[in-house]
Amino acid sequence: MSDNYIDKLNEEQAAAEALRKAEKIKAIRASLHADVPQETAPVQAQTAEEAISAAEESFAEKFRRVKQSKLAAQSRAEEAIPEEAAATAEDIVREAAPDRVEAPVREEAPAYEAEPQGDVQAHTPAEEAPAAEAQPQAAAPQRAALSPMRKPREAWANTPHTEPRMHQDVKKKKKKKKKPKTLGQKLRGLFPEKGDKPLEIVRKFVFLGSLVAIVVCGYMVGDYYLDLWRSRMEYSNIDDIYRTYTPIITSVEEEKNIDDKYYDLLPGAKKLLDINPDTIGYMTIPTVDGDPIVALPVVQAKDNSKYLNTNFKGENSRAGALFLDWRNSFDIVEDHRLVEKNSDNLIVYGHNMADESMFGTLKYYRRNENYYESHPIIEFNSNYEQYTYKIFSFFLLDAEDDTDTEYDCWNTLNFDDEEEFYDFVNEAKRRTLRTNDVDVKYGDPLLTVSTCNTDVIGDERGRLILMARRVRPGEDLYEGTKNSKANTNIKWPNVYYEQHPNEKYDPTAFVPYGP
Repeated sequence: MSDNYIDKLNEEQAAAEALRKAEKIKAIRASLHADVPQETAPVQAQTAEEAISAAEESFAEKFRRVKQSKLAAQSRAEEAIPEEAAATAEDIVREAAPDRVEAPVREEAPAYEAEPQGDVQAHTPAEEAPAAEAQPQAAAPQRAALSPMRKPREAWANTPHTEPRMHQDVKKKKKKKKKPKTLGQKLRGLFPEKGDKPLEIVRKFVFLGSLVAIVVCGYMVGDYYLDLWRSRMEYSNIDDIYRTYTPIITSVEEEKNIDDKYYDLLPGAKKLLDINPDTIGYMTIPTVDGDPIVALPVVQAKDNSKYLNTNFKGENSRAGALFLDWRNSFDIVEDHRLVEKNSDNLIVYGHNMADESMFGTLKYYRRNENYYESHPIIEFNSNYEQYTYKIFSFFLLDAEDDTDTEYDCWNTLNFDDEEEFYDFVNEAKRRTLRTNDVDVKYGDPLLTVSTCNTDVIGDERGRLILMARRVRPGEDLYEGTKNSKANTNIKWPNVYYEQHPNEKYDPTAFVPYGP
């Protein structure tokens, strides 16, 4: 297409040059009529007319050849260019410079042939001179307009063609719209693929690792709290069963002679034994003016590990169950008679759960100064009898302490004499976080409640201990519990003093139990 187009431009320029020569001849003709004297004018005019006629004939012949060449070039261009893909050379020239391209195709040349000879004298220098002077000035812009290489950049921007005029004008292909990715494609894009850059592969591996960690952690946390919720629901149903048949006691009656005492199962205990034969009793820590903070069955196995992660129904559970130390003896009865003396110090263990189930609420004895006076007693029933204990000390221990501050109260189950008894209870009194007016006497059965606590000791070494003695027959349940005070002289485990070197225990300021 480009060769035909250049031929076309050359032909157009030749036509323009012929037109310019015709205009020049016209100007010469006018000049001759004006300068020749009147007596010689006919002869010279005739000679000039002959020259002009010859020139006009030559011009007409050239114009005819140019016209034929133009038509032939146009025909070749139409055959080479599909109608729907490009415009003709004439359209390109006309669109590029419409005011300059029309001149070569005007049909003014035949007008010179038809013009009568007498009209030669009608032209005056005043009319023709300006046209002759203006013609050379217009020729240069016209040639510049016909040259595609000299076309202004703005003109190219305004033309309907986006490609250079020297190239074929082809319609732009429409951009194909990308189809939206399917869910499967999006998921596959999360994994490393062939062609990914190294940094992109690393980014995807980091993302996938983080996603796996989030899912695993979310599952573990969700499973943990779901397990605790199930445990709470199960123990709540068990409490409903037990309390339906065995209400909380509000007073302690005079005990009968143990040798003559007839033991019979409590109605609530029968229901619990049907569920779990390891049932040894039921523990409740009531609130003075509200619902109890603990109301759970207590079991006993042949070792202390069975119920760490097994609930009352024998199912796996992080909450486990409350259990009595396997070494303790607590109302072991055969044929309605007590066959073994009860331990002097009963020890019950339970987990400190995050949702405050099991022994999870006991931490408030340390954190809330009014908590003790709202929960000063513990009801711990065996399968045969209802017993109530009054808290006289609660403190923190280091389970791995082997220094002079060691106090493994969970290993003392019985007392050989009065001195051993008072040494034991006075050690608990030295450590209590709050002092009270509850008295302790030799012979009082003791109850020790133990759970984990990380408030002070930290890690898994910390223990929170509640120590209580049994309420005596006829004694008021809350006597001595209402005027508690913060202990200003606490005996802490040695690890505490390592963290607080400026604090010391003063043994001379301690007032012991006993005579």
